[in-house]
Amino acid sequence: MWAYMNNEFYFINAFSKEEFKGNPAAIVLLRENRSEEWMKSLAKELNQPITTFITIKNGNSYQLRWFTPTKEIDLCGHGTLGAAHILWSEGFTSSESTINFYTQSGLLRTELSEKQIILRFNLKESTQTEVTEQLKHVIDFPIKGSAWAEDRYILELENQEIVHNVTPNLGAIRELEGPGIIITSRGSDKYDFVSRYFAPKIGINEDYVTGSAHCALASYWSDHLNKKEFTAYQDSERGGEIKLRIKEEKVELIGDCVTLLKGHLYN
Repeated sequence: MWAYMNNEFYFINAFSKEEFKGNPAAIVLLRENRSEEWMKSLAKELNQPITTFITIKNGNSYQLRWFTPTKEIDLCGHGTLGAAHILWSEGFTSSESTINFYTQSGLLRTELSEKQIILRFNLKESTQTEVTEQLKHVIDFPIKGSAWAEDRYILELENQEIVHNVTPNLGAIRELEGPGIIITSRGSDKYDFVSRYFAPKIGINEDYVTGSAHCALASYWSDHLNKKEFTAYQDSERGGEIKLRIKEEKVELIGDCVTLLKGHLYN
């Protein structure tokens, strides 16, 4: 069946049950390897927050690569969610089977549970840091606390309203270490915490829903709330909901996905 997948692509919305919500991605299914330059050019042409390329290895094992419109990245949660969704929903893989994805960030396993997709990623441990003058230049609101989570900063703000209203200094973010910066606060009602993610260095001024950021936020809020399970909301223009469970050194990201378009490439 895989032979018929050559040159097919899909547009999906990840971490949402509704179309035009959550985080959009293009999922491209390849029967044979393409050059990095070709993948980079196609991702630029499709101009989605992420374009995920899938190639088969064997059985239920696949290779994944992720490209923003400007560069390849090592890990993308919503691009992985979209890839698993397409493989299951289009019948390329049995819904009873776990999918193994081989990536630049190692082996990622996904499974279906009650029609929701479970991603298992490495937890990004966070360590409290000083709120430096450089960090204060990122936003024009008081910073309640800051942490470094392996490859990016987390800035905690006082409440959800401030997180929603903040307009960050993208130039100041470009000067920081890491691909982007997370702002967050405790949530209200059904959400344990809310967040937003800005990554201008990799061509995404603000991401809509960011799986890799939640690998860091799970660690951060576990320390602050003394919990291992969360319901989180990324308060971007489109918005998206993620359920999280910490299990030892892993974090499970649980979410939904919607397919919008299916098409064929002619080269």
